[in-house]
Amino acid sequence: MFFPLMKVLNLEGFLELSYLPANNWENRLKKELNVYLLWPSDHSWNVKLFGKIKFGEVLRITTTDIDEKVMKSGVCLFYPTTEVLNGPLEALPSKEFWSSRIPEWRSTTGFFNASAQTSYQGEIFPLPPKANLLTFHPFIQYGEVDNYLLVLNISRDPLIKESTIEFLNSVDLKKMGKAQVKTNSATCIPLDGFGYLPTDLPLFISPSMAGIPFGLGVSHDKKMLSMEHTHPPASFVLFGNRIGMQSKVKKAWFQKAGIN
Repeated sequence: MFFPLMKVLNLEGFLELSYLPANNWENRLKKELNVYLLWPSDHSWNVKLFGKIKFGEVLRITTTDIDEKVMKSGVCLFYPTTEVLNGPLEALPSKEFWSSRIPEWRSTTGFFNASAQTSYQGEIFPLPPKANLLTFHPFIQYGEVDNYLLVLNISRDPLIKESTIEFLNSVDLKKMGKAQVKTNSATCIPLDGFGYLPTDLPLFISPSMAGIPFGLGVSHDKKMLSMEHTHPPASFVLFGNRIGMQSKVKKAWFQKAGIN
């Protein structure tokens, strides 16, 4: 489990790590932990000891604390561990230390400027290399707001590769355009130029790359920031084979959209 710090547009990013377990039965670790900073570069994960955190503490980190070269891809990761981590690494560490599941052990991460702040409760696990993205996006705001799609991808290997994301209207499957997204990056795509109407339900598909999609809104006067993400189709399945159902939903919409 890793905790992302992102920087896009002219916004600063922040991350709050809380050494406070999500429950009292899954993870009883109370040792002081090393907090490592990891970022992709030159076919490897760079590693730096950022600091330490004790049980009960909350550590707030912002992009003003981080060297610009670390944020080149728009995202870096923080990894709490009892172990000593030496880099560079060919792949992200696989051992988990903060690892509750009911609920997930989450951080607070997001963006801020001089007037506003927005965040979500998030963590990220490395996404599989052979995967795809399908999401409906009801987050476009109309009026004095600039709208963006933010796609966060983290893979276990450090390579930064480009993939295509398709923009459609799910109502009539009209293709609205395309853009490029990258692995191990936070890719920010302006949405207002695609011509979506208030009666449309935007549909975004990336046939060769998975990611976490966010709707990011910035008011023209910079006094309002908003951030929200959708959940994968498996999240809406209560019983049975959730991943199998997700695969069927994706396959059906890929076929409707004519995307392989």
